[in-house]
Amino acid sequence: MSSPVEQIKQRLNIVDVVGSYIKLQKAGGNYKAVCPFHSEKGPSFYVSPPREIWHCFGCNRGGDMFEFVKQIEGVEFVDALRILADRAGVMLTRVDPRMANEKSGLLDLLKDAEIFYQKQLVQNKEVLVYLRKRGLVNDILKNFNVGFAPVEEEGWRNLFNFLKNKGYSPSDMEKTGLVIKKGANEYYDRFRGRIMFPLKDASGRVIGFSGRVFGPEREGVGKYINTPQTILYDKSKVLYGFDRAKMDIRKENSCILVEGQMDVLMAHHAGTINTVAVSGTALTSQHLEKIKRLSDKLIMAFDGDEAGLQAAKRSIDLALQEGLEVLAVSLPGGKDPADIVLENKDAWLKAVGEARHFIDFYLGVLADRYKDDIRRFKLEAEKKVLPYILSVQSEIEKTHWITEVAKKIGVNERVVFEEFKKLENKKQKTLNSSPDAEVSIESAKKRKVLLGERIAGIHFWKKGEHPLPDLVKRDFRDILGKDKREYCERLAFEAEIFYGNLEDIELEYESLIKEFKKEDVKERLENLADEVGLLEARGEDELLKEKLSEFGKLSRELSEI
Repeated sequence: MSSPVEQIKQRLNIVDVVGSYIKLQKAGGNYKAVCPFHSEKGPSFYVSPPREIWHCFGCNRGGDMFEFVKQIEGVEFVDALRILADRAGVMLTRVDPRMANEKSGLLDLLKDAEIFYQKQLVQNKEVLVYLRKRGLVNDILKNFNVGFAPVEEEGWRNLFNFLKNKGYSPSDMEKTGLVIKKGANEYYDRFRGRIMFPLKDASGRVIGFSGRVFGPEREGVGKYINTPQTILYDKSKVLYGFDRAKMDIRKENSCILVEGQMDVLMAHHAGTINTVAVSGTALTSQHLEKIKRLSDKLIMAFDGDEAGLQAAKRSIDLALQEGLEVLAVSLPGGKDPADIVLENKDAWLKAVGEARHFIDFYLGVLADRYKDDIRRFKLEAEKKVLPYILSVQSEIEKTHWITEVAKKIGVNERVVFEEFKKLENKKQKTLNSSPDAEVSIESAKKRKVLLGERIAGIHFWKKGEHPLPDLVKRDFRDILGKDKREYCERLAFEAEIFYGNLEDIELEYESLIKEFKKEDVKERLENLADEVGLLEARGEDELLKEKLSEFGKLSRELSEI
């Protein structure tokens, strides 16, 4: 019987697995993408379906689907195994206890907490009636696993007692943020009398909760409280609804960002599945990295008044700096997306369909606000819109928006460009004085090793058509070792990417071997030079004479290659 790993690989395609996290483009028989593991502008990340491997030529990471899930989810192998087993429908009957880790146990605990909250919601008719009035039908509640944290009876220890009876320790409950320790050995539930929204990672595993107060808001009690920072939950990385939205974000090539959980639920109910929200924090670069893997377009839904624009300023700046195209949805009457969908689903869909680039949107807002004061409009456009253009990464786009601003405010384009250059110069001075240094990714490989890998890659890619020279075999004997198959597959994949369109592969192969021989002789000459220096210092004349003769022979050999 085949192992779980083999069963998973038989049922899942590496392109589908990787493609559920990042946007892939067809490249001959392979697929390419911008690498999710390091910053780059052009795609150097490739996936090979026949070999079932991926590799990035920028940061030199690679492996199979399990290694990809490990790295992108930040989990151990056993967790990657579980994630892919769930996706493939493969039953894991037993996991080696030595492979188990603390995170696995806490994930199980959180899943049981989710089930507990869901059961409590079903039993609480008052909360269900409220949610249905807000437009949340049963399917949406079920799909997002919405629950309720009760307050009746032993309201301070309902979840604690449930989890304790399931065999979980109080210390593990505390580690997940579900209970709070009071005194030496007393614990109580963090969430009480709240509608519970499970917060999930990209694979749909519960890693925390957000609780919305039910009933009248009380002074000193936050409308929403979230799980605190834990080993599983980091609010700067988690987007609510991302696990359900990611496929549609990739398909639509756009991600809609709203403010709260209710907005996400109602947006999904309206058919805009590519909608997510942040939880308990402002938008961060880590959030944007998740979105960028799947799409280059961010659609932000917010109130178009001054307060709403200022609140979104940092998020917009950050998204533009990350190279995303930022569009704005104007919400009528200052209403939330959830309220708009409840009243008229088509109004929400129309607003999303009419989303405009944020700079164009903001120019329109200012033009409308100062329609009776042209001078003020020009000043506000210069003060508030030009800084956003400064954040745009594409030089072509910058030029386009400078032209648009000039048209809208009715001045010569050169004047706007000069003002923009002043801002740009000011920003550059600030950057130059910053103590932070930009660190570039550099290859640690010597040229000889790189040449050897290219030669071996062509040999494995062409199934031995091009013999592997003994000199290369000698150098790669130790490297190949026990991981020979995986290593050879990677080298063959690299060769296919680099030389796949080359007409005369034989000529390239001979050229690489020639360069490899040169590097090998140079390396031996360097070693001999060190030996000669040492022998001279020791006064060992006979041995020195022998080494100098060898040095001369190698020098002639180098000149003849």
